[in-house]
Amino acid sequence: MRARRIWVGTVMLVLGAAGIAAAAGTAPADVPQQDYKFLHWVERALPWYPDSNFTIVKDQRFQTPSGSYRVLEVKRDCSTRYLAGTTSWVIDEVAGMAWTGALGDLPPQGAGLGPAAIKKFLESFLPQAMERSMRMRTSVSWDTGGIPSGALIPFTLKVQSGYGQFDKPVAMTADGKMLLLGNCLPYSEDPVAHRKKELEKSSLVMWDHPSGKAKVDIVEFSDFECPACKAKWPVIRDTLKKYGAEIRHGMSNFPLTNIHPWSFRAASAAWCVASQDPLMLLPLKEHFYSLQGQMTVSQVGSTAETFVTDHDLDGMAFSSCFLAKPSLNAVNHQLTLAQDLGINATPTYFVNGWEIQLPEESWFEPLVGRLAAGQEP
Repeated sequence: MRARRIWVGTVMLVLGAAGIAAAAGTAPADVPQQDYKFLHWVERALPWYPDSNFTIVKDQRFQTPSGSYRVLEVKRDCSTRYLAGTTSWVIDEVAGMAWTGALGDLPPQGAGLGPAAIKKFLESFLPQAMERSMRMRTSVSWDTGGIPSGALIPFTLKVQSGYGQFDKPVAMTADGKMLLLGNCLPYSEDPVAHRKKELEKSSLVMWDHPSGKAKVDIVEFSDFECPACKAKWPVIRDTLKKYGAEIRHGMSNFPLTNIHPWSFRAASAAWCVASQDPLMLLPLKEHFYSLQGQMTVSQVGSTAETFVTDHDLDGMAFSSCFLAKPSLNAVNHQLTLAQDLGINATPTYFVNGWEIQLPEESWFEPLVGRLAAGQEP
């Protein structure tokens, strides 16, 4: 089943609707020299899929008063059209960060403006573009979220979830030419090792299949209202059963509130249940999956309360948590974590730091077996 694309596709819609000319275009007639070190890094940064081939189709360097940045396009060929295609990358050669996502030229209204004027322009332009194209309420914050600045100037797009707000990283080039809505990774680090480290230390992962002897961590970003998440869950569940204590499985909520009306409430319930007993998270997930065709927004609370009672959990503790500040903040922070990791589809899994978006029975379990044996995918 098709994974649901959320940011890459929809953000390009925003850029197009707002009048930004996409920087990614037709591959030039002369294929640039292949930078195999960069291609190896990209292969580990993008979702893994069998027999994928990567080719650089564009490679340009630009100079700014703050230093240089490099714009590349990488074409991926593989057997699934959902992962095949071209991705845009911007390497900040000053800060040592590699950005990817929706890349476009700043609109004519911002051309030639100084840094302060460009910032003021973006504070008005971006929220209007997101509201017009996606009916999404946002605001611009110049807090970098700890991302270093160099030839790119990072900032934050604060997105209203309907239950608070979460953050998405954004950047513009220091020469004022381009805008990038996406995410970044340290270019000097292995992307797989970096993500594995970040997820291991995060308090936002709800470890529902814990094991002190685990050789493989599977961290799932999913949405209880997502049909693709339900469809792919048996592949993950069967792998957990086969490997038992060799796998530690965790989940981070990623409710797509703009298309799934009751998903955030279910995520709040999941956080509250996991706070009491993490081992109850998988039964709760499967219970919500079974009700996808009939659940309504108003029924989420009573459904979760019945689950809590039936599984001998603390009803009062659940009631003080559900849709209250602790769970609302936690789910919004989980959404921020997903944006920081560059997730653009549900479900998305990280298996020892390797990103997986389309797990299939034929290769997912063998992949886990190789990782458990200390091998590469």
